[in-house]
Parts: sequence; structure tokens; C-alpha cells
Amino acid sequence: MSIYWDLPVLLVVVSLVYAATRHDRWDKIVREAVGWGVRIAAFLMSIGLGLYLLSTYL
Repeated sequence: MSIYWDLPVLLVVVSLVYAATRHDRWDKIVREAVGWGVRIAAFLMSIGLGLYLLSTYL
């Protein structure tokens, strides 16, 4: 089984825990968690794309 199946769960958990340390209300926690989840996913995808391009063209 691939370790990449755990990545979405890990993103959700990390985002929720980080947001919960900063806010007390659930609406703010969810809004902050979604923002962090999008930022983390975009960061990981950009790293993956960079590595793919390096391995393909070099």
C-alpha cells in the first residue's frame, strides 16, 4: 500500500490542529484549517512538480 494515501488525512489533521491552537470558535478553526490545507497542498504540489521537471529534463 502506498504511503501517499495517508497524505490527505495528514493534511487535514495538521491543518485542524494548527488552527485549533490559534482559535476557539469552530467557524474560525475550520476557515483557518482550510486556508492552511490549501497552502500546504500547493507547497507540496510545487515541490513535486519541480522534482518531476528536474527528473524529466535533466
